[in-house]
Amino acid sequence: MSQLPNRLPKEEFRSRGFRVIKTPYFSLRIKKNDVQKKRVGVVVGTSVHKSAVKRNFWRRQVKTTFANLTFPNTDFLIILFPNINKLTKREFCEALTKVVVALR
Repeated sequence: MSQLPNRLPKEEFRSRGFRVIKTPYFSLRIKKNDVQKKRVGVVVGTSVHKSAVKRNFWRRQVKTTFANLTFPNTDFLIILFPNINKLTKREFCEALTKVVVALR
């Protein structure tokens, strides 16, 4: 099975050197990479929602938001917290975009 091109490998989840930005809804970890492309990893635990459908919904929202942003050779790891369920889809996308754009 081939690796998806923009997926951050699991081995990188525990690596050091990430810059961490925390909000009440998620933790965003950012690090430069040597691969010349943007890679995204998403962690959505069962504490966020018991239903896999809802967890996958939030995972897709993260990936869609990052697909619209241009950050060459950067790794992103986003860990969602249970408070995320208080936000609507639009509010979440705006909050995530605001944090990522502020990094430039």
